Amino acid sequence: MERSDGSAAAVSRAGSGDSDWLADRLARITRTAAYDIAIKAIVFLWYLYIANSVFGELTRYLARADTIDSPALFASSVVSRVTVLMFLATLVMFTLLRSRPIAKAPGLLPRITASAGTFLVMVLPLFPHRALSIEMNALSTVIMLTGNCLAIYVVCHLGRSLSTMAEARHLVTTGPYRHVRHPLYLAEEVAVIGAFLQYASLWTALLLCAHWLLQMARMKNEERVLDATFPDYDAYARQTARLIPGLY
Repeated sequence: MERSDGSAAAVSRAGSGDSDWLADRLARITRTAAYDIAIKAIVFLWYLYIANSVFGELTRYLARADTIDSPALFASSVVSRVTVLMFLATLVMFTLLRSRPIAKAPGLLPRITASAGTFLVMVLPLFPHRALSIEMNALSTVIMLTGNCLAIYVVCHLGRSLSTMAEARHLVTTGPYRHVRHPLYLAEEVAVIGAFLQYASLWTALLLCAHWLLQMARMKNEERVLDATFPDYDAYARQTARLIPGLY
């Protein structure tokens, strides 16, 4: 029995050692310039793919301009799609220009959560498009336009501090960050709700809920990194709402 227990302990120690080695190797890799370049390339290609899809949809919409009865609806829909392209272009620019992070969330889970939160909602256009009334279509367009314009403003204010993963670059507490700790997530969610109206169904509602849960996890991961990196973050977080002043 003693030999058996000893063997089990040895196996346990070996497994633990392998796990620690793997975690150490992963931590070393994520701190390299090559890793940062690879992540930038992946994000750049993804946003380029989405931008190409939006541009293709815009050109198809413009091609059937004669079939749109309401000039106001047509104009607002075009403007909404153009702001999506502007938002994506802004993300691409600051993703390529952003500075190297000084701290990152450890482990794979924060990275998986960030990737899923970023990419999951992009599958909405794969679902059937709903035939909306002129009023609902206009409402959807206005909500998307508002969210995208706010998102462009926030991204421009963040500048080189923009992060996709849970990382710390600089502590930004000015501009929209004076009012809430995560204005970009708030703006993006407004735009997503506008897009959801175009594809509303039980399945897309479940997708929206999953996306929101992922975004909440991303916020908490980012807050932990910022709190551990910047001494002033705790005081800032205690006096600034996470998303909605006075509520949350």
